[in-house]
Amino acid sequence: MTSAQELLDAGVNPKNIPTLTAELNRKEFGGLADTEFMVEAGRFGNTDPTLQLGLNWWWDTQGDRTQIFDTGQPIDPHWMTQGKVYSTGRLPAGVKNTGDMWAQSAGYANGRHWFDSMAKAGKLRPEVVEEGFNEWEKEMLEVGKDPALVMFIQSKRPLEPETWTHEFNHIGQLLLRKAGIKAGIDPQEWKDSGVTESTDEEKQRVRDIMMSSPGDTAYEDAHDWLKYTRKDDQGKPISYTPDEIKKIAEHVLIEDKYANQVLESQGGLAKPSGDLSQYEKQHMPGFWDSMMNKIKGLFD
Repeated sequence: MTSAQELLDAGVNPKNIPTLTAELNRKEFGGLADTEFMVEAGRFGNTDPTLQLGLNWWWDTQGDRTQIFDTGQPIDPHWMTQGKVYSTGRLPAGVKNTGDMWAQSAGYANGRHWFDSMAKAGKLRPEVVEEGFNEWEKEMLEVGKDPALVMFIQSKRPLEPETWTHEFNHIGQLLLRKAGIKAGIDPQEWKDSGVTESTDEEKQRVRDIMMSSPGDTAYEDAHDWLKYTRKDDQGKPISYTPDEIKKIAEHVLIEDKYANQVLESQGGLAKPSGDLSQYEKQHMPGFWDSMMNKIKGLFD
């Protein structure tokens, strides 16, 4: 089996988009459950409950519902979107596949509108324009009936397992909502728990922190997201406060509790959750000191 590092060692250039896309789409890389890359994405077994749900989905689908998505654009060092998870259900008008979903997220009617507009503006790579729309579209996955995971080849780190881990967690969040009722989770209990008070992205960014350590890519990316992503009316960043982050962490733990309930209902084992202790010590010194004082007081 091929790992991400082995591809790099073999001379695959992450900036050579056609070659990288072809390698990542090979069955022996991305289509089998026991690839080394997926083991890395699964933190070598140190999975949290929602990540385990996402990995189980990957193994069940053998990677067939995962697309290495090439928009047709050149590599952009400022590209921020790593991946997208598409749910099931009723589709917007004009949408049939992942190409249409991508196009609408970028402000276009459908994949054809995106492709023709970008080609006319000279923003697609020459070989993509030469091959034409039909060749570009044939790699797209149908959406609506089954969940789909799209990983963008233009992303900053397409060969980094942590990038995939984050998206597998989103798959887990999606499956949790679908499988929860079958697992005996009462919809009203779910709503009353407060888990929906935080967005999926907020919960996953805080979960990334809870399951990693300072210096890890996931940890640092999540910290930056909490610090800079939210904006005021003038476009200035509004950092999440320590109290907000702690509240989101509570929702993460609730979500994990329900994910474990689903795992156990499917015959699996419960998985441990992470915590904020390292983040609190690094970025919430006042909170950390107060907690330590409380603990010391118990023994005085």
